[in-house]
Amino acid sequence: MSEKNRNYDLIIVGGGAAGLAAAVAFGRRMGGNARAAVIEKEEKPGRKLLATGNGRCNLTNINMSEDFYNENARAFVRNILQRTTPERLIKSFEQLGLICRTDDAGRVYPYANQASAVLDILMMWIEKTGVEVICGEKVGSIVSAQGYTVTTAEKIYHTKKLILASGGAVQKALGSDGSSYEFAKMLGLKCESVFPSLAPVIVTDKSLNIIKGVRAQAAVTACCGEKTLVSERGELQFNEKNISGICVFQLSRFVNEHFADKEKYKGIYISADLAPDLTENKLFSILDNKRRDLPDTKADDVFVGIINKKLGLYLCKRSGVVCSGRTVGELTDKELKSLADITKNCSFTPLKMSEYGSAQVTAGGISVDEIDRNMRVKKYDGLYAVGEALDVDGMCGGYNLHFAFASGIAAGTAAAKSGGKKNDKNK
Repeated sequence: MSEKNRNYDLIIVGGGAAGLAAAVAFGRRMGGNARAAVIEKEEKPGRKLLATGNGRCNLTNINMSEDFYNENARAFVRNILQRTTPERLIKSFEQLGLICRTDDAGRVYPYANQASAVLDILMMWIEKTGVEVICGEKVGSIVSAQGYTVTTAEKIYHTKKLILASGGAVQKALGSDGSSYEFAKMLGLKCESVFPSLAPVIVTDKSLNIIKGVRAQAAVTACCGEKTLVSERGELQFNEKNISGICVFQLSRFVNEHFADKEKYKGIYISADLAPDLTENKLFSILDNKRRDLPDTKADDVFVGIINKKLGLYLCKRSGVVCSGRTVGELTDKELKSLADITKNCSFTPLKMSEYGSAQVTAGGISVDEIDRNMRVKKYDGLYAVGEALDVDGMCGGYNLHFAFASGIAAGTAAAKSGGKKNDKNK
């Protein structure tokens, strides 16, 4: 075998969470009886994995359900979740030597509270099982012909089986460049429209600079006309051109899907309740009491003691209530009702699709209709697709990493089962 032409039993394209999980599953089951390699275009594998969970790696969630994933993939995801439950995934990691902990919200992290602990454990087992990791080589083409031929600028690789684990299109700086969809095109696989998800939402409001950096507890709802698409509660963060925070991330998919397909969710907007623990009548009563008890207070300070002061000034401007040069005592019932209303129903109109660089996950990708329960591409023997390359995306909270690990394990196990001598001790 020449240095430029190399032969393997399995090649995994992509060294992210799904690809590394597949490598460990395959390597352990085969016990060194097969040649396998991970090809990663970055200089080191797992760069995006290291950044997950703010560097802590939220690897799954005890509160697991297909309902936390995009609607058109739920039947497919249900099968994966039945085979790899959070408890089973945690046990699998513990068998590898990674101890986990669960927080009050059901999110599961490595006990060391470091994403690097997850990556290090996976790499230890990859080394132990003899799977080769080839970094710094970008795959340019994949051809199906008596197995698969994988070509990079440096070498040509031949393999009996191939796992496509090359990720999505968001966070290019961490290695996700959308190449999965180019490979899918080369192989004639159907892809759904690709767009960013779990991202800040860019809005039309040009006065957000007033509250740049302000954070507030809120209930946010994505609406399409009178229809509620999804509602979330949490900390809402205001930036100069967008709104963000986990509660916004959870509904950003609907906004970005609208921009990817203009026929979907026409007229979409986001409504924020900035005093979610108060009814509108109660809020009006509080404002009315302030007008009665502190009539000489500057009208600019009408929200002081209720919500963030800067946010209060912003809401006065949004409502059209003129406060400058006036006192609270001079505000009319109509103006107080307007202030209460804008606080409870502050709407934002999305301007355009979120930026890929600021998103956490890619929505869309290779259609799950192309994939069987073992992650094998139905029209090919020995070809598998996993992780973010597929049209599967979940909400914040460990759901995306769970699918990455679970799908990688399923593909690696299936690839080992479909040929070669197994080492039963390392199942």
